[in-house]
Amino acid sequence: MFHRRLCALLSILLALASGPARAATPIRLVTGPDYAPFADPALPSGGLTAAIVLAAFAAADLPVEPLQFEPWKRGYGDLLAGSFDATFPYIRAPQRELEMLYSDAIYDIVSIALFRAGTGHDYLGPESLNGLSLCLPIGFASAPPVAALIKAELVHLEQPASADLCLKELAAGRVDVFVSAADLIDLRAAVLFGPSPPFLRGKMPVYRQSLHLIAARERPGAAELIRRFNDGLSALRANGRYDEIVKRQLGAS
Repeated sequence: MFHRRLCALLSILLALASGPARAATPIRLVTGPDYAPFADPALPSGGLTAAIVLAAFAAADLPVEPLQFEPWKRGYGDLLAGSFDATFPYIRAPQRELEMLYSDAIYDIVSIALFRAGTGHDYLGPESLNGLSLCLPIGFASAPPVAALIKAELVHLEQPASADLCLKELAAGRVDVFVSAADLIDLRAAVLFGPSPPFLRGKMPVYRQSLHLIAARERPGAAELIRRFNDGLSALRANGRYDEIVKRQLGAS
């Protein structure tokens, strides 16, 4: 009897000592502004990709701290410095590949070339941009065909602080072409210039690419974080929540 009571007491003490399972440390996320409809603090849920990312972490049962917004360059630097665990939405780029791990695609985008109406410019391939002045907001990565032109110095690069400024400079004739996501261009052009913006699209897409969540390779647990996020993202696609979020966010935008 005494032995059984002693065993029971030891079991209780062991359970009390171990306590409840330690709660997961909330994920620290940062993204940037002025990238509608994908990310901006003024958009519902912080934008389309923000809504998807938060829902994917929830589906993976990973708690998240309140989403932070910083200028793109600062947020990327703070991620490398360890102030955050992940950031989004980023396309693949050679330098980033060396520093970051990428999630599965959050959203697929199509980059287009936008010209001021009446200039006679068109996009029929990268060579059609030779000699033109190209607007690329600070912190934005360029599509690979455009990156090659920039590297070869075949275009004149202008880098204002935002996509809105690129559109305004294009409308004013201070730059010749703005290459960015069709969704972003359609939304911001309508906001800035109304239903009939003074632009023409190139006849063919510049590039098709995907947006991703990224985590610094040197961060402990980065690979596991990306794996858990991918699991949550897959669950969203499987149960139909992903499509619901996209339709709701684009409609709200």
